[in-house]
Amino acid sequence: MRSLALGAAILCGAACIPFEPYWWIQDTRVLGMRMTVVEPGGYSTLLHVPPGQQRATPLPLDTVELERFVATPEGVDVEPPIWLACFSPYCFDRFYAEGYYLADCPQPLPFYLPWACRLGEGERVRVGFDGAFTLQLVQDTGRDNALTIMAIGSRTADVSSENCLERYAGTPHEGLQDCLIARDVFVPGPLWAVLPFAPELAMLPPEFLEQAPDTHPDITGFRVSRERGATRIEALAMPGDTVAMAPGEKVTVLPLFLAGREQSFIVLIDPDADGPVPPEAQEQSEFVEINAQITALVDQFEEPDEYLSLYNFNAEISWVVPDHPEPATLYVQARDSRAGRGFAVLHFDPS
Repeated sequence: MRSLALGAAILCGAACIPFEPYWWIQDTRVLGMRMTVVEPGGYSTLLHVPPGQQRATPLPLDTVELERFVATPEGVDVEPPIWLACFSPYCFDRFYAEGYYLADCPQPLPFYLPWACRLGEGERVRVGFDGAFTLQLVQDTGRDNALTIMAIGSRTADVSSENCLERYAGTPHEGLQDCLIARDVFVPGPLWAVLPFAPELAMLPPEFLEQAPDTHPDITGFRVSRERGATRIEALAMPGDTVAMAPGEKVTVLPLFLAGREQSFIVLIDPDADGPVPPEAQEQSEFVEINAQITALVDQFEEPDEYLSLYNFNAEISWVVPDHPEPATLYVQARDSRAGRGFAVLHFDPS
């Protein structure tokens, strides 16, 4: 076995270039986007949103805020993106392929958009939704009502977001290596808040109406510990705060959430579709994945194992500060198994 390993090392030689760790942020990258209800509409009166939490899925007449989250190296700024909307993940390419003009989106925004349109520009944009007549009142997951949102921006000062939009419109797409493109699908809901207004669908189980809607797993703070030998320093920090660090320390960061970060929810299981057996209410639970990235090269970086999140929620992130540390920003993402998303940053100063 030893000779085989030695032979592999000789063969590797200078041809093997070590991969840079994925968690080390050296260039601008998109972490994701999310939709948050900021002004509930009339259909939200049936919902019970827990105090301090934010609803992740929209209903007719709601106003939502769309946010894009970008990680950048220290001292780098990027242009705000241009936001587009369409009814399916593929309609953007089909729209451009058929040569249509990109018009502004109608306001309020219908849930069904047959052609791509432009929502606005900015790291955050607000959108008001139209009434329930733009929804198809179905009892399934709402897949027919899914809305695709795209944010197109630039990663360099030499190229504008408008340039990136023009490049994306070209066939084939060229020059997009200078651009940041994020796309996600958003499903309205909970549809049971709209369905009771349809007379034939009024008989929903009481527990179905009483459950909390899907909310974001917002990161409300961090517990930070710094260890070196027998010395241990602990502190609480808010998102966006700056924390000190020193060479040789092991830094452990624990994101903190509001109660209910992993929500329980009820689904209706209909064993015989439209048959005589009534649907059965079953309780299910979310799980939350934690991902972390940092803007400096550190030693022994460890983040939670996303594959264990379902069974053992461990949100700790840790690393060892190198001998010659640089200022660093830690980007933390929380994704639940439904539509909930949480993002937060924490800065570290070695001075």
